[in-house]
Amino acid sequence: MKVSEWSKKQTILIGVLVGVLLCAILFLVAVATRPAAPTLLDEPDDEADIELIEEGAVSLKTEATPPPDLSLIFRPDSEHPLPEDRAVLALGGDYTIGGTVYSNYPLDNVTVTITCSHNNQKPYPYKKAVHFKQKVVGVYDLADAATDEGVSLSSLVDFSELLVGVHTLKITASVKGTHAVEMARCTFYVLGEEWETITKDKFPDSYPEALKFFGSEERFLYRYQWVNGRYTVADPEWEKTYITEIPGYPDNMPWLVHIDAVPYMEKAFEYLENTYIRVHGTNGDTGVIKTIALITEYNGCYVSRFTSSLKAVSHHTFGTAVDLNASMEPNKNNAKNHAVIDDDVKGHLVYNGILTENDVRYYDFTYDGKYKLDPNGVPETCVNYLLYEFGFFRAGFDWAHYYKSTSDAMHFCLSEFVTHKHDDKTYGLRKVYEYIEDAPETPSPEPTVPPVLKP
Repeated sequence: MKVSEWSKKQTILIGVLVGVLLCAILFLVAVATRPAAPTLLDEPDDEADIELIEEGAVSLKTEATPPPDLSLIFRPDSEHPLPEDRAVLALGGDYTIGGTVYSNYPLDNVTVTITCSHNNQKPYPYKKAVHFKQKVVGVYDLADAATDEGVSLSSLVDFSELLVGVHTLKITASVKGTHAVEMARCTFYVLGEEWETITKDKFPDSYPEALKFFGSEERFLYRYQWVNGRYTVADPEWEKTYITEIPGYPDNMPWLVHIDAVPYMEKAFEYLENTYIRVHGTNGDTGVIKTIALITEYNGCYVSRFTSSLKAVSHHTFGTAVDLNASMEPNKNNAKNHAVIDDDVKGHLVYNGILTENDVRYYDFTYDGKYKLDPNGVPETCVNYLLYEFGFFRAGFDWAHYYKSTSDAMHFCLSEFVTHKHDDKTYGLRKVYEYIEDAPETPSPEPTVPPVLKP
């Protein structure tokens, strides 16, 4: 072999080796500089795991895809627990919370947020947080000052800054790139030493009706403290004795009501659940639907508060009034809605009687107006009228559309004075005087528009 040929082959071989070496160097540089995969701790799914994390025996590791789900656990501190549910704390008093947060990913922050019902003035929402951007932390004790702020979360939360009211405390935590996750929650009162009591002069015209409904003053004339604006906080002992929760509508939503109101509420539900209606005409056809479906929005029952004048109590204060479908314009509390509802129900909604379709007996209505429809296809002017006609009226409620100076059609009530009555010849809107359970079943005429039976 000639020397020149060997030199040529040697040069090619050296070039190949250099190329391979350069590729290897570039690969190592790329690996070293690429963004690190999220580090994680073994998921603390039992006591043994938590102990290992606390002892530092669980090391950080790089996890292949798919990464494990985020796991955040809060363990309360027996010496410094969160306030017990519905506990009463003294206004201006001290209270220390403790506990430990466990995460299978390094924590970014831990936050305590405290809100006060019906009070969004300072200091609410009350929020304190600690962060861990400068270190890797998978376990955090709320009393530990090893945070970016150099103080503990427990020391940042000062209960003496809270005002009178019903408070909700939440503990949340997050890791980088995630939303905060709620791990603990509790509700408690903050109360001062001075009380006021609801008295007869707080009822401009409804005290006799209230006393008749409740039977004794102790059931509704309770102590209270002011929170913000017209809102108050009731004596917790009165609340515990007389306010209860029932499953309501829509979607089994819980309703807070007075225990004396429960049988009336349940009777109204029973009527509405077992009553079918149909509204058809210029705006279309609802088909045959359950009347209970007309409750598309629950706006509250028991709320401790005065009216906007601050001189009279609202009957929501006792849990004997409920507001429904408040966002519908005709149901808002103003004088002009007297005419809006009266004109549409009296002039455009015609009751045709009891009909039968697919073995279902229902109350049939024709509507020839143009008002916009609710989700069921019923004109909004007629929705709460129909709820009252077939449910709340039969269960013993009054309807605040019949107030003398205003219409408050969202409001169905038990213990207050309402000027006009449903079957009043001048002001009342009542159309149905015979109910299905009392009426003999007769063949129905062929409907002009075949109704569709809805579930």
